[in-house]
Amino acid sequence: MQNILFPTDFSDNSDQAYPYALDIAYLLGATLTIFNSYKLPYSKSNLLVSMIDRMKEDSEKELNDLRDSALSQDKYKNLSISITSRSGNFVSQIPKVAGEFNSDLIVMGTKGASSLKEMFIGSNTLEVIQITKIPVLTVPEKAQNRKVNKIAMAVDLKKITDPKQLSPLLEMAKICRASIEFVHVMHPDDNDSTQDRFNQIMFLEKFASEIPSNINIITESDVIDGLSRYVETEKPDMLAMLSRKHTLFERLFTQSITNKLSFRSEIPLLIMDE
Repeated sequence: MQNILFPTDFSDNSDQAYPYALDIAYLLGATLTIFNSYKLPYSKSNLLVSMIDRMKEDSEKELNDLRDSALSQDKYKNLSISITSRSGNFVSQIPKVAGEFNSDLIVMGTKGASSLKEMFIGSNTLEVIQITKIPVLTVPEKAQNRKVNKIAMAVDLKKITDPKQLSPLLEMAKICRASIEFVHVMHPDDNDSTQDRFNQIMFLEKFASEIPSNINIITESDVIDGLSRYVETEKPDMLAMLSRKHTLFERLFTQSITNKLSFRSEIPLLIMDE
């Protein structure tokens, strides 16, 4: 990962995520791009042009302040930080800006909540996850511990189409010197092929051969209950998952299921597209 994108609306949620973006860029030796957008409702007024100019000016000032505040710290003084301000919808601009700057990771803040449903439904973050294929690291507003020692990766032990999609997980573990805990929740009546499951376990072990890792298989009739129990009990510092269709990620955002899911709201979540 050489380019990190940090979209900000200058809210408290974004402010909380900013140090995470800085730390990741610092550890990777990557370029950090800070992005903000501004938008006015349609109007025929002649004042519109001057208002847009003023909003652009204010946006760029805030972005420069963020960059200067980071570069004034000894730790980040040599960090490569660029800024960009655009006119238009904040969410729809993010994939465009990410593509323009060849971003490998998007770091965003999310409002704290007691469940993933409350954290994402109707939020900018969920929209971004849905419209981009770039990995997204979401940071809840109550996130406090930037030291990541253990990353839990939720897996369904189905064949992964392109192993490269898991590369951000491996890089994150390496730069944080963290272990990876693969977590699979198995239904008591699961009839999936034992051989297929074994093959996927072997794949994961080989994939993470350079990183301390474990495979955790939990028997639970409800996959969400099992994953929630694991997170609450083992307290990983970050949760990761693939956002492929018709699997775990999709189920997490099905209203009938997510209302049962409660994670500690200070855990960052790494979403990788497949």
